[in-house]
Amino acid sequence: MNISDRLSNLTKLFAKKENDSTEAEEYEQDLIESVEEFSETITREVMVPRIDIATIASDSDLDKAMAMFLSSGYSRLPVTGKTTDDILGILYLKDVAKVLHESPKLMFERTTEQLARKAVFVPESKPLKDLLQDMQRSSTHVAVVIDEYGGVAGLVTMEDVIEELVGDIVDEYDREIPDVEEIEEGVFRVNARFSLFELGEKLEIELEDEDVDSVGGLLTKELGRLPKVGDTVTLRSIELTADRVEGRGKRLLTVIARLRVEPVAEDSEADD
Repeated sequence: MNISDRLSNLTKLFAKKENDSTEAEEYEQDLIESVEEFSETITREVMVPRIDIATIASDSDLDKAMAMFLSSGYSRLPVTGKTTDDILGILYLKDVAKVLHESPKLMFERTTEQLARKAVFVPESKPLKDLLQDMQRSSTHVAVVIDEYGGVAGLVTMEDVIEELVGDIVDEYDREIPDVEEIEEGVFRVNARFSLFELGEKLEIELEDEDVDSVGGLLTKELGRLPKVGDTVTLRSIELTADRVEGRGKRLLTVIARLRVEPVAEDSEADD
């Protein structure tokens, strides 16, 4: 069953439940509207426009790229030639971090173009439901959006598509919420927009995902729907719980992150 069929069936399922009850729950009604809007949305409506894209030159070294990753908060950067329309590939933070860990000297010797992955290009008129299906099928997590004249119109990520379906995670301009606040030992209140990579660095755990960049995005992805207060997912080294939501769209604002202590196996003691 393809994405279009699944969305259609999901809408019918919730619509039937609404007809069977005197008053549909607000959450379910929001989901119905979200699915219907998603089915009619095209890529241009959710992409990051060209003017807002952060890019890096193809001849920049990896040390400069790492500095840009850390300052921008992004985990992927388009690598460009002479102009923004000349996108040669996509540079991933995880690939640069691997080089930094395994061969630090290469950070100054290798260029971004040498490490960049192949870029995927999609037309701005592509229906979002088709884009999601293509991205899932090809394990693509970011695509360059092309306008009718062949120029770069913007950039779209898997997270952009997921957020369009289940609702905005949080207003990216909301600066009043601290990124990370320790509320007790091993328990943290985290801004839903906070970078997975940065949280992992701060808590000294491995925390990353191919599809999403933020803590809220990971919680949403694991649940497969818009989080409600109290919803919890358990990962290998951390437990994430939806803490605070806001507005009609139930935007996720903060997440409670609890470090998990792995039990020590009995046979892990040092041999005599």
